[in-house]
Amino acid sequence: MDDLVGAGAIKDRVVMQTGNSKYKPANCEFYNFVGADKFEELYKSADIIICHAGAGSIINALKNKKHLVIVPRMKKFHEHTDDHQLDLAEAMEKDGKAVCVRDVERLPDAIKAASASTVPNTSDVLEKKVADYLGGLEGK
Repeated sequence: MDDLVGAGAIKDRVVMQTGNSKYKPANCEFYNFVGADKFEELYKSADIIICHAGAGSIINALKNKKHLVIVPRMKKFHEHTDDHQLDLAEAMEKDGKAVCVRDVERLPDAIKAASASTVPNTSDVLEKKVADYLGGLEGK
């Protein structure tokens, strides 16, 4: 994201939560971590949410009716112990609720696709479906 902003490929405001990473973005506003109130404020003001396939991130994007681009953490990159994030991201994409990015080189195309799509109309039923799906993964 930082490189895309630096290259001028993205002109909109980009806010990143970097976690414990030592990487400090040069071209984006960033926070290591934000509290719940700031997190909610950032979600509400965003047009597009780009996130890993964490349940909280996805559910908050759906609740706030945001375009959603999911970049799942994957086992093949040693980012996770299995591919449950990829499974969830693909399921969300199949349901038309998100764009799944399997290769970060395709992130600009995914952002364009998400921007051009209709914002998902979500409901408590979908949020329950995501929660149930994640609950089913716990046993794997």
